[in-house]
Amino acid sequence: MGIFQTIWKFINAVVAWIWGIPILILLVGGGIILTIVIGGIQFRYFGFIMKNTVGTLFDKEEQDRKKAAGVSPFQAVTAALGSTIGTGNIAGVGSAIAVGGPGALFWMWICGIVAMAVKFAEVTMSVRYRQKNPYGEGYLAGPFMYIRDGLKCKPLAYAFTILSLMTLSTIGGVHSGAISDNLFAVGVPRIATCVVLTIIVILVMLGGMKRLTKITDKMVPVMSAIYVICAVIIVGANIGSFGVALREIFVGAFSGRAAIGGFAGAAVAATIRQGLARGVFSNDAGLGLQATIHAQAAAIDHPAQQGMWAVFETFFDTIVICSLTGFMVIFSGVWQSGETGATLSSLAFDSVFGIAGRYLCLFCLVLFAVSSIISNSQGLRIQATAATNSKGFVNVLLVFFILMVVAGSMNSMTDIFVLTDFGNGLVIFLNVPSLILLSGELRGLTREWFDHRGDLNAIMAARK
Repeated sequence: MGIFQTIWKFINAVVAWIWGIPILILLVGGGIILTIVIGGIQFRYFGFIMKNTVGTLFDKEEQDRKKAAGVSPFQAVTAALGSTIGTGNIAGVGSAIAVGGPGALFWMWICGIVAMAVKFAEVTMSVRYRQKNPYGEGYLAGPFMYIRDGLKCKPLAYAFTILSLMTLSTIGGVHSGAISDNLFAVGVPRIATCVVLTIIVILVMLGGMKRLTKITDKMVPVMSAIYVICAVIIVGANIGSFGVALREIFVGAFSGRAAIGGFAGAAVAATIRQGLARGVFSNDAGLGLQATIHAQAAAIDHPAQQGMWAVFETFFDTIVICSLTGFMVIFSGVWQSGETGATLSSLAFDSVFGIAGRYLCLFCLVLFAVSSIISNSQGLRIQATAATNSKGFVNVLLVFFILMVVAGSMNSMTDIFVLTDFGNGLVIFLNVPSLILLSGELRGLTREWFDHRGDLNAIMAARK
């Protein structure tokens, strides 16, 4: 066996181990610890959070003021949602239910609840330690900054960044491959997909964060609205299955029932693992990418203020989008078809909208994947700039990212996905413990903001 085969076998073994019980214990356990640290604000202050995030969107004067300052908090969250709302919301949920049964959806909700605490912590600390970008627009932010300056541990910060850059550099090929594969299945040539995707990515890269937010603050609401409306219609058309479906979800969460292979392998452990793992893949909790993007918002008065948008982001991604996918797959009964992944969502669309539904589902899948690619490209730029201060190195990475998009569009990128899983798993093992070690400062910022209900005058008076 050659050296490269040995390395590849080792990487696969690490991925199989790390994305099992260890990662779930770390994320769920870490999420519970961070929930305690921040005083359960995702429960206690949920109404306050929604009022001061999505509730502010109806205040045009306030939105105009924040946009005038640069990237607004809402634009930052749509850019972050562009990354998190991806193929995992369609294909990942379908896979979880097919393998773990309807009960997997319950465990996705549990994952979403603890992930709100992780995302709040990531974003709050990212804003706390961000610095103006000396090479252009925006801020240097993310886990590298709060590990280096907060924990004052440069070796850990650079270890995190190396793994994160490796993952972000290759992930463009994974998403472009998913787009190309699905479009090729309906007759779109791979070369056409490759050319269009490459042009889109290059244009967004050249325009920087401002161009990204101009796209995502329109694209994300539109694509989300289309998907939500269609899913609600599908659920409504099968409302007669409401009682049975809820029973399948809540009873199945503790008894286990898989569609693939009947009842074989449908243990409770499999149901829990599928729900939690797919929840992690959907909301990207612990990876730090969205913390980097959130921190690009200019008009932020307090670190915890943007942290509230992180809570909303996770709620919308996991509790709303993933739930609707799960509901339409379960309510329509297609989860028992023997299919898996995005095919289940496509069958659910087809059951109500006919053949047009399949193309509508494909349209949503493509938009979700495109938004992930362009958001990840900016996350790569920001993290590489923060760690290296080298425009030349950053440009080399961006060119490599484009080449991966091209390669993914023209070929199967299944093997590259193993490298992505490898990097992501190790990144979480470095990032979540770092957040826990920063608990003292995180707790102080959280209490300062929520105890005074975001009243900046009261906060400043208390500091004196």
